[in-house]
Amino acid sequence: MHSTKAITSSAYAAITTIAFVVVITVVGELSEPFKEWLKGISGHHWTTKSIFSVLLYSILTVALSFVPGLEREKHLQRALRFLLIVPIVGVLVLFAFYTAHYLKLF
Repeated sequence: MHSTKAITSSAYAAITTIAFVVVITVVGELSEPFKEWLKGISGHHWTTKSIFSVLLYSILTVALSFVPGLEREKHLQRALRFLLIVPIVGVLVLFAFYTAHYLKLF
């Protein structure tokens, strides 16, 4: 596989996986049945999130490697730019969520 395409595929897979973890973390905190479902799969909700994350990242990296055009430099630059932004946004979302949760704002 072309190295630019591999990096781009991996970056987009990482972006999606990061967003996925943020979403299921918040949903798990708001929905006890969902958290219990996650716990029921592996014994602990964080372990299940980790398993799902590895699977999602791996599957997306391989699947995206077949998308035509991802070897273009513009896709690589865009993917890496988003890969810098999305984790920061994810941290801010989780920080805001847990702060609001701690302060009993919901």
